[in-house]
Amino acid sequence: MLRQSPRSSCREGFKKLDILTVPCLYIYAIILFAVKNLNIYETNTSVHGRNARQQNDLNIPSVRLSSIQRGVYYLSVKIFNQLPQNIVKFHNNIHIFETLLRNYLVKNAIFSIEEFLSTGRDSWLAINILYLCSIFYVFNST
Repeated sequence: MLRQSPRSSCREGFKKLDILTVPCLYIYAIILFAVKNLNIYETNTSVHGRNARQQNDLNIPSVRLSSIQRGVYYLSVKIFNQLPQNIVKFHNNIHIFETLLRNYLVKNAIFSIEEFLSTGRDSWLAINILYLCSIFYVFNST
């Protein structure tokens, strides 16, 4: 479709065609599950009662078994907490939230859940700022 060489990365192809990778589809579905069912989750404030930087994040339950850690409930909390705040703040308006989330996932073209979780919230923000700066530079240089 894009006539790329067999050894080139597909990451840019996913971005150009505006398609979500399979891990991005899973992340998208699991985050939408969390947002639509926020009533079953606890925030850090409701558990600890202290003001902190992550007070509005969902509380990660302490579990012992790895089978539970791979489950939807546990993973949805971890993935939701990795989202940038500029997307999370729209969780009350599901249509805007879905659009922002999809654009974010297409732009980052993540190839694994581990990649998403290993890159911190601040790193994704830095990547997005660099991306926006490059777009601004391209439009202003023409």
